[in-house]
Amino acid sequence: MAKSPYKHRRPGSLKAAVADLIEHCGGLQRAAEVARVSRSQLFRYSNDSEEDANCHMPADIAAALERYCGQPAVTEWLAVEAGCTLLAVTVEPAAEAIPKNVAEIAQHASKLFAEFAAAYSDGAIDAGEAGKMLSAGDAMLREYMHLRPVLTDLTRG
Repeated sequence: MAKSPYKHRRPGSLKAAVADLIEHCGGLQRAAEVARVSRSQLFRYSNDSEEDANCHMPADIAAALERYCGQPAVTEWLAVEAGCTLLAVTVEPAAEAIPKNVAEIAQHASKLFAEFAAAYSDGAIDAGEAGKMLSAGDAMLREYMHLRPVLTDLTRG
């Protein structure tokens, strides 16, 4: 029986994240066409057997595959391991946009607080309400990430 990149792996493991990334790319063959390594090497990166336990995907290959498929599976795993979260943003720094950015942040924060107040009025937050809160919070964070590079540059004056 041939090895398959789609075998069950320990949930939440780096090997599982690598296997997900390979799958997002369209499988071993397509991922190998994008990366600088063979299908068999890619399989070893995702294989959690004892013989491949210490064989891990280099960061440049993970980055290339994530760019290709648009799914940051390995980067998300790394963020969680570091106690962080990953939020996709488009950064367009411009000092003249500071007032607009701050106004947008306030507007999204206000929406987040309003969603929380409405959701918690009965003493519990259900899945739909949580989704609305996540959406408002993510919008606020995205807007802040537009502002952050400008502020960072200003501190280096």
